[in-house]
Amino acid sequence: MRDRSAARMAADRPRARQLSPGRVLRDAATGSVIATLAAVAAHALGLPQLIRVHDIILFLPAAILGAAIGATRLRPLLWYAAVPLAILSIVVAYTPLVGMLADGAVRRDRVPERVDAIAVLSNGITSGGQMRGKTLDGFLGGLALARRGVAPAVMVSRELSVRNGRAVSDSADQQDILRLVDFPVEIVYADSVDNTRTEALAMRRIARGRGWNRIAVVTSPIHSRRACATFETAGFEVICAPSVARDMAMPGIRDAEDRLRAFRAWLYEMFAGATYRSRGWTK
Repeated sequence: MRDRSAARMAADRPRARQLSPGRVLRDAATGSVIATLAAVAAHALGLPQLIRVHDIILFLPAAILGAAIGATRLRPLLWYAAVPLAILSIVVAYTPLVGMLADGAVRRDRVPERVDAIAVLSNGITSGGQMRGKTLDGFLGGLALARRGVAPAVMVSRELSVRNGRAVSDSADQQDILRLVDFPVEIVYADSVDNTRTEALAMRRIARGRGWNRIAVVTSPIHSRRACATFETAGFEVICAPSVARDMAMPGIRDAEDRLRAFRAWLYEMFAGATYRSRGWTK
């Protein structure tokens, strides 16, 4: 009898250790770390932007959720999420796959000597009202075409958004850049735009009043194919003239940081392109 009791006690000891407060805390901490690292990998790949989250606010919720799951028998689920994200991050950062995908998203037409107008699209503003890098690249690219004499007028998207309870616009930043321009050019603003579709419709209204139909669309390279298709669906004859990409080396992506940037842009364009096609905004 004593031998049987001793055997039962020995069998119960692992269970006791699993249910001890120290073990639960260790499992919760491990789960929190795994989930946080998975969130970091997802952020690097650009997955949160697919649900309109463009910063790191998901890190803390991931840590809390990971701790809650790690303290239960569901903890293997954390590995099922983290491992694929880690593998995908490595493939994206260290193989030429992204370069091929990104090049396929770029549309670059031959720019003729003359078009009716140039359309410069927005790619975001900061909370301080400055144009983000891609927006500035497009703005400079449109002005460069105007300087060449491709068109006498440039239609420019002017963003307005609410940040922390106050309205923010990139209007002042655009004016600062225009003060550096030393050649005559007409700037026509398209206001209240929040996506490529509303940009196309706003500029279509402007163009109809001025008799413009053939335009050169200037935007970031990976956004160019969807953007130009959107403007064509809106009724324009489009010459696609993507701007220089100063945030990555395109074409010819060779380093991990540029590959991650390109993958984020490509992934967003694939999902946005599918949405636009399903709504009839592109063909």
